Amino acid sequence: MEGLKMDFISSEALENVTSMAKIYMIIEKVKKGAVVVMEGGLIPYEKAELIETTMREIDIENFVGIDIQTLEKDSSRFFGLSKKKVVVITIIGPANIMKTVKKQSNFLSMIADLGKG
Repeated sequence: MEGLKMDFISSEALENVTSMAKIYMIIEKVKKGAVVVMEGGLIPYEKAELIETTMREIDIENFVGIDIQTLEKDSSRFFGLSKKKVVVITIIGPANIMKTVKKQSNFLSMIADLGKG
């Protein structure tokens, strides 16, 4: 029986990991079919590097790329006058498996398409 593998990673687990080590760890897990759920998010440089590295790794028969989804919340600053989006959860998985059903500012619904096997 084939199922969906999900790896949950806390922000503490990634605190002392270099950006490139984090990117390659994510890509290796996703290439093996896992969906990575991270507490927090990637900094803009890491997200750009993840996408660029993924593009170099694409193999039409075995690895078609990644899908990245984030769930964010508003973070109030200075008496609530200015708001900044803070990434709470980042979900990264194989593009051919992850299907976004519905996304709102505080809600994300996804289906994993595992094929007919």
